Amino acid sequence: LRRTIGYFSGVNFIVGSIVGSGIFISPGGVLAYSCLNVGIALTIWAVCGLLSMLGALCYAELGSSLPSSGGEYYYIKRGLGSIPAFIFLWTLTVFIKPASIAAKALTFAEYAIQPFYPGCFAPELAKKSTAIAAVIILGTVNALSVKWATWIQNVFTVLKIIALAIIVIGGLVLLILGRTENLMNAFVGGVPNVSQIGEAFYQGIFAYGGWNVLNYVTEELKNPSKNIPRCIMIAVPCVIVFFLLVNISYLTVMTPREMMSSGMFFKIII
Repeated sequence: LRRTIGYFSGVNFIVGSIVGSGIFISPGGVLAYSCLNVGIALTIWAVCGLLSMLGALCYAELGSSLPSSGGEYYYIKRGLGSIPAFIFLWTLTVFIKPASIAAKALTFAEYAIQPFYPGCFAPELAKKSTAIAAVIILGTVNALSVKWATWIQNVFTVLKIIALAIIVIGGLVLLILGRTENLMNAFVGGVPNVSQIGEAFYQGIFAYGGWNVLNYVTEELKNPSKNIPRCIMIAVPCVIVFFLLVNISYLTVMTPREMMSSGMFFKIII
């Protein structure tokens, strides 16, 4: 394979894979399962980020030591043999990945076509058709050209970061102006039980999904032994800080109950 992915593209690849529909649909779910306790919800976001960072560092070591594409499939095959690797890959491609892609595509479609239907909900057929079209187009581009896929990834990553940066800056400005009523007494509220905490973590971990993507394209990465750890150690902490700031910004303009009813609560059943 041609090594066409450099350091900047590698960072964009990780950030673009993590920053997606999760940050738009998970905040309401984390708050709901945290019993509308803002402090607990923000703590869960931070701990989910820490867990993701620990996993990413393990993958950085694996990618540096075993510089072959394939991610978990290659590591399981190397360590346990072909049959466990095949079972893992079959489960991933038949059940897990399609469900995850479908959830992300439907979320994209929800936000993409809603402006064309002001004052009412967008038709379900239009949302599903848009989601299907997005999956087909992106799948075709990835199959035809790594260079084009990388370029599109970079462009959309920059656009997503700009959109979230606008949200963060707006929230920080409101905080400076004294809009802090939703963050005052952050830990006042209900206390979730063990089951609810598990559900909240599931919602948060979903939003951080994608920290392991660079290991799937190791053979297409320039100087993987150096770039994999460097990309991970830059990209994942930046995403953690960004997600926390975005959640704080959401809470400067909306109450927890408003966040739950604003479309930011998508029950993840993947």
